[in-house]
Amino acid sequence: MPLKIMYGVLYAISPELFPAKDRGTGNGLTATATRVFGILAPVIALYANLSTAVPVYVSGALIIGAGALALLLPYEPRGKASL
Repeated sequence: MPLKIMYGVLYAISPELFPAKDRGTGNGLTATATRVFGILAPVIALYANLSTAVPVYVSGALIIGAGALALLLPYEPRGKASL
C-alpha cells in the first residue's frame, strides 16, 4: 500500500506542481531521485550499525521530514495558472 501512495504522489501530483515549461525536467528529476535513493537504501543498510536503534530513528526522522515538506505543497493546483 505505501508504494501505491508513493507512486501516486510521484506521478500524479508532482508533475502538476512544476511550471508547464519545466514539467518534464521536474518529473524526470523526481523519478531519478526516487530510483537513486532506492538503490542507496540497501547500501546504507549494509554499512549501518544494526546493534543500535539509530537507523530506525533516522528513518523515522526522514519520513516525518518528508511529511512536513509535503504539507507545504499546494493542496489543489486545479484552476491555477502555471508560471
